[in-house]
Amino acid sequence: MSKRQILEYLLESNTSISVSQVCWALLMAVLLGALIYLVYRLTYRGTVYSKSFNLTLVLVTVITAMVMIIIGSNLALSLGMVGSLSIIRFRTAVKEPRDIAFLFWAIAAGLACGSEMYLVGLLGSAVIAAVLAVSVLDVYESASYLLVVRGQGLDAAALQAAAKPHARALKLRLHNTGDGGDEYTWELRLQGAGQQALTAAVRAVAGVESVSLVAYNGEILG
Repeated sequence: MSKRQILEYLLESNTSISVSQVCWALLMAVLLGALIYLVYRLTYRGTVYSKSFNLTLVLVTVITAMVMIIIGSNLALSLGMVGSLSIIRFRTAVKEPRDIAFLFWAIAAGLACGSEMYLVGLLGSAVIAAVLAVSVLDVYESASYLLVVRGQGLDAAALQAAAKPHARALKLRLHNTGDGGDEYTWELRLQGAGQQALTAAVRAVAGVESVSLVAYNGEILG
C-alpha cells in the first residue's frame, strides 16, 4: 500500500462501538467521578468549600470520557477535535494548587474510562485517594497560629518571653507603630493545647490591651 492509501485508510476507517461499551464507560466515569467528589469533600481543609467546583469534577470526568469515546472511533474526527479544543481558553482562576491536582485526576479518570482502561482508572484513583487520606491525618502537628498583640508602649522582648513557654517556632512577622499604639504579630506553633494559657500569659504583660490568636494555614483569601 502506498502512503496515500494508508492515509486514506486511517482517515476513513471507523471503529464501531457498541451501546454496552458506551454505557459501561459512562457508568465507570460516573463512579470514579463520585469517588473524586467524596475524596475532595472529606479531605478539604481550606477556608471556603465550593460545592459547585466539586460537582464540576464529576462533570469533567464524564465529559472527558465522552470525548475519548468519540475521538477513539475515528482518526480524522480526533484530529479535528484536538484542533477545536485547542482554541478554548479557561479564565477561571484556581486559587489552590490542590484543586489543579483534582482537575487532572478527573481528566485522567475520564480518559481511562473512555479508552476502556478501567483497571488503570480504578487502581490509580485508589492510590491517589490513599495518598490524600494519609496527608490529612496530620501525623506531625502542622497547625500554625498568628498571635496579634496590641497595646501602648509594648516591650517585644517581654512579650516573646511570656509566650515562649507555651509555644514553639515563635517568629516575629509584623510590627506596626502609630498614634494608636503598637501592634505585634508572631507566627507560632502551640506547645500542646495551650491557647488559653498562652493568651493569659501575654495579656499579663504591661501595656497589653488586646490579644488575638488566629489559626493560620498559609492560605490567602481573595
